[in-house]
Amino acid sequence: MIEVIQQVGLFVDVLRFGLNTLLPPQQEELISKLIRVRQNFQEEYGRKLADYVEFFDDRRYLHFSPLAVNLTFGHPNREEFMPERLPNNQYFLGFLDQAHLTKPLIHLGWELAHQVIDILGMVTPDEVFFQQSPISADDFELYRELVTRIDDTGLSEISDADRFSLLKLALGFVPGVHKIVALPELLERLILEGRMLFRTMVLHDHPDAYSFYQRSDYIHSFTILDNILFGRVRTDQPKGQDKINQSIMQLLIEEDLLEKVLEIGMEFRVGTKGDRLSGGQRQKLAIARAFLKQPRILIMDEATSALDNASQQRIQNVLELKWKGESALIAVAHRLDTIRNFDKIAVMKVGKIMEMGTYQELLTKKGLFYELVHGTKTSG
Repeated sequence: MIEVIQQVGLFVDVLRFGLNTLLPPQQEELISKLIRVRQNFQEEYGRKLADYVEFFDDRRYLHFSPLAVNLTFGHPNREEFMPERLPNNQYFLGFLDQAHLTKPLIHLGWELAHQVIDILGMVTPDEVFFQQSPISADDFELYRELVTRIDDTGLSEISDADRFSLLKLALGFVPGVHKIVALPELLERLILEGRMLFRTMVLHDHPDAYSFYQRSDYIHSFTILDNILFGRVRTDQPKGQDKINQSIMQLLIEEDLLEKVLEIGMEFRVGTKGDRLSGGQRQKLAIARAFLKQPRILIMDEATSALDNASQQRIQNVLELKWKGESALIAVAHRLDTIRNFDKIAVMKVGKIMEMGTYQELLTKKGLFYELVHGTKTSG
């Protein structure tokens, strides 16, 4: 089984399924090992991955997490404390007043709205212009009208609805992504001070409301991957995910946890007809299933169309090195480089076989297959 997973290139996919799994509290031994992996991950790879991961640190502001997460610094366990509900949560609003953060956040929301409207107000409403904006294209008109109203009345006389909209905008602000407005240093310090006050208040008043981020604690509402990572991938460095996966895999091997996490991953629910998987993952699983059955005849109809070149080549190598002479392979293909070493190639047009031979024979013939390979028409 493991060999087939490696051959098809499903290793990281299956591992990721496991890493995206929630663990029950009863898994105490595994949980303690995963916390150790988390600590080793930061100690061994923290500096190397600093450009790709922003680790949770209660003394630092998280520039690639929303402002609301920076204040609460934990994962909500109750619905009323979900980030989108905080602008209407009376307990949270009371905390903002006590932390002297209400006015600064409303002012930040106003600055964000004003800057976005000024910068994007004259451009075509295209999603590409809103990728670094704290206001989505869908909400743009709402905030344009809000800016016009406040320009007339001033911030001191805003309605409850406008107050809600500005707080919502401020709490969703991610400085590392929404670069239209910089986060003032003074406000950053106030938020870090407010973070400590919020934790103290919640632990006293609602101790079950949050799982606060602490390096020594496993967060059961997080997946295995999020617990090991204990931070957020920097969204301006998407290619860093490969380096992160490799580092985590190495640590799981060192802790002798890789097979256990793979086992959990194999129990991952892929959804009806695999609707929780990508097209490439579905193709890899179908190929792995076929390989495990070891059929005498294997028919592949554009079986790797959703795979990248590296995955395609890996599977091609397995077919040519391990399956040649063991099974008969019939393949329908439009990527002609994948059939270079086939024993026979049949070129079809309008349902009829027009040419047949080896790859080299068909090229030498300079007929229809030659035209397909070179993208040109032969003379004569």
